Amino acid sequence: MGITVSGIGSGLDINGLVSQLMSAEQQPITLPKEQESAANAKISAYGQLTSSLASLQAAVRKLTATGISACTATSSSAAVAVSTGSNAAPGNYSIQVNQLAQTQKLVSPGFASSSASLGAGTLSITVAGGSTVALAPTSNSLEGLRDAINNAGLTVTASIVDDGSASGKRLVIAGKDTGAGKTFSLSGSGALAAFSFDPAAPVEFGYDGSGNAPTAMSRTQSAQDAQLTIDGMKVSSATNTITSALPGITLRATQVTTTAVSVDVQRDAAGIKSSANALAKAWNDLKSLVATQTAWNDTTKTGAALHGESGPSSILSQIRGAITKAVPGAGSFTQLTDLGISFQKDGTIAVNDAKLQSAIDGHPSDLQALFAGSDGVATRLNTLLTNVLGDGGVISNRTGGLNASLRSVSMRENTEQSRLDRLQASYRAQFTRLDSALSSMQNTSTYLTQQLSKLSTS
Repeated sequence: MGITVSGIGSGLDINGLVSQLMSAEQQPITLPKEQESAANAKISAYGQLTSSLASLQAAVRKLTATGISACTATSSSAAVAVSTGSNAAPGNYSIQVNQLAQTQKLVSPGFASSSASLGAGTLSITVAGGSTVALAPTSNSLEGLRDAINNAGLTVTASIVDDGSASGKRLVIAGKDTGAGKTFSLSGSGALAAFSFDPAAPVEFGYDGSGNAPTAMSRTQSAQDAQLTIDGMKVSSATNTITSALPGITLRATQVTTTAVSVDVQRDAAGIKSSANALAKAWNDLKSLVATQTAWNDTTKTGAALHGESGPSSILSQIRGAITKAVPGAGSFTQLTDLGISFQKDGTIAVNDAKLQSAIDGHPSDLQALFAGSDGVATRLNTLLTNVLGDGGVISNRTGGLNASLRSVSMRENTEQSRLDRLQASYRAQFTRLDSALSSMQNTSTYLTQQLSKLSTS
């Protein structure tokens, strides 16, 4: 808006006059602004309601099949670490680790230099189950062989170890994968013949009576499977992580044991109780939020943002109905009250931990059916909340309508504001012309007065 000056000529208060006239014209735009403010407040309130419902659904999902059947496991020794998956079942197991899975490792004869050429010759590697790869080192030194092996893209790695003696530079080759089937062989010719190794007829590394190491490629560690005994049954695994022996249970062997390790798998009672209490809290928070959003203040005669909106109360009613509805085929239980999860007089949910613990201990499968069966409480609640929160749900439809109203109101505001801007410019132009006319008349009056004064004195 440009700078306006009031009554330069006559002293007419143009700004004041325009302001008073425009104040009377503002009424048509006041209502749309109030409607816009109310719609924005409702959209914000529905956003808070959505967040609260999402929190409730997150709590509900912890009580669906995978959450309610979850187990925890403990081990009596760090030699056997244990973790559980979704299909683990309670049980106790006695586990002995007889042998750890390991990789094959080889060491070459010793050389005085790791960079000097060893002479002409070839070397190839064959990994079990794979093809033979002929190495192409840049030089037939230990360093050249090391680099060629590491760059060959095989499941082996090479390094150089110096034992500190005059001829102590040795090439060490190790497999990357554990397991008896993860062996590899080497075939050398010429100056590299000493690097040949056959796992079917291995040379084992060791020092003779004079302290001399083998002059051929020798094995410091054989490739082998892990060997365990679980409740008297022998179990083999190519790795030290055993996932198939006990359904839903992963064992990680870290050392050989001389006595049995006890692994105990139990229903995750603490997790179930925590989830049940999270469900109660999420409902209570939602109920409190809706009460605040739909409240009426008798003193100020004003309502909260969603006062008069039917959606929030309808949603609460549907959720409560899904919670209290009986579940057929859940054995010992038919309703959440049987587990100690019940509505109080004020409409909040409370959890009796002792009663819930008793249900977990005494009838875990019935408890799972009550929550996570095809018509279980958590199952039906999850479906209901997905519909409420999804496209085409109560909240989506209502906020969509409010946003449409906002767009309509905004168009009305813009149209009315344009009219007011034009009217204000018209008023200002009229008063500016009036000011100019008054100024001209004042100048004429002053001139005539002066002339008449001169006539009277002459």
